[in-house]
Amino acid sequence: MPTLMVRYGELGLKSPSVRRRFENALLDDIRRRHALAKVPCVISSMRGRVFVDSDNWRKSCEILSHTFGVVSFSPVTRSTSELAKLTQDTLDFARPLMFGGASFAIRSRRSGNHPYTSQTLAESLGAAVLKDNEPKHIRVSLDAPDVEVSVEVRDTQAFLFSSALGGPGGMPLGTQGRMLCVIEDERGIASTWLMMKRGCSALVATNDPQHLTVFDKWYPNLKSIDLQGDAMKQAVEAECIGVTLSWSLNAIEKGALKGDLPVLYPLVGMNDEEVSALLAKIRA
Repeated sequence: MPTLMVRYGELGLKSPSVRRRFENALLDDIRRRHALAKVPCVISSMRGRVFVDSDNWRKSCEILSHTFGVVSFSPVTRSTSELAKLTQDTLDFARPLMFGGASFAIRSRRSGNHPYTSQTLAESLGAAVLKDNEPKHIRVSLDAPDVEVSVEVRDTQAFLFSSALGGPGGMPLGTQGRMLCVIEDERGIASTWLMMKRGCSALVATNDPQHLTVFDKWYPNLKSIDLQGDAMKQAVEAECIGVTLSWSLNAIEKGALKGDLPVLYPLVGMNDEEVSALLAKIRA
């Protein structure tokens, strides 16, 4: 079973104490989702990266692709930063990917102290791969290669991969407080999802439970209440930090929701086509 190397984005820009808290929230969410899916896993981390080893890596891929805070992830082969060992492991990794006449590129990056730079590492590994596959008549193409082999060196460890799968990005769930998210129609689904992506936990107020099914993969065990006449009052009673509405700019101009809590309108700058595209993404 390959290890999955997980990348996150903007939470890595926070101050050290905030970053640790957000990283822990992301790790906890990944563990919880695996537990709910009944997939045993081991999760580890180093600065800027999270690693997931599970008994079902394909199911883990599905989980990570719906986990807020995850920018992308890759199945990786582990190696070491020692050049001779790393070179051999790169050859073993790259050999099955190469085909006759293929163009390829080595993409390398590193952090830590090593006797090589990222550029010299890529040049050394590229020359070794070129020689190892000489009968296949492969060639180097840095601009538009048929095959990319990525090598990421972190201190004494190295990771090899050839693909990256996308996650939703954003911030880990629960890092920004709880919002009362009003869902009266399809637009409410989109506005609620955007608040989840910003790290808000959600309490959904709706009179149509069918609207909740779309969130099964995005927000396990999402809580909901019946939508009543005064959403602001319901938010206060539920100890939420604000209310989310799916209103357009025209609707807001006719009369915004009044109250003591902040009211957010995530779709205010989006047209109908953009909202439809977002809904398609959410349902995919």
